[in-house]
Amino acid sequence: MIRTLVVDDSKFMARAMKTSLQEMGFEVVGVGHDGFEGLDQFKQQRPDVTLLDVTMPNMDGVECLQKILEIDAEARVVMLSAIRDAAVIEQCMYAGAFEFLQKPIRPNSPADLSRLCSTLEKAVEKAC
Repeated sequence: MIRTLVVDDSKFMARAMKTSLQEMGFEVVGVGHDGFEGLDQFKQQRPDVTLLDVTMPNMDGVECLQKILEIDAEARVVMLSAIRDAAVIEQCMYAGAFEFLQKPIRPNSPADLSRLCSTLEKAVEKAC
């Protein structure tokens, strides 16, 4: 079972992601609602893969990504955002994200869930 951490400032999105991931057979080991909570959860749980929103209060996703990779250079982090700005996507990838997924990931969309599942599985495969 793939151990997954979900970090998103939208409590609705975080809850929906957690439920969807669990229904697909992932183990959600933690949920954070800003970069500080995400970093703390990462340190405590050491997930196989982290799903990290870009735009969050207190510490944004890019800074959180960088701090996670300082702790574990092999960490697999998938960025998730509604932002479609190529410069932001490039910044995330340059900072070390495994992949960048566009929101929305709709819990009732088999195509969205398949894309999410496939990306997380690939992230873990690459780590092996």
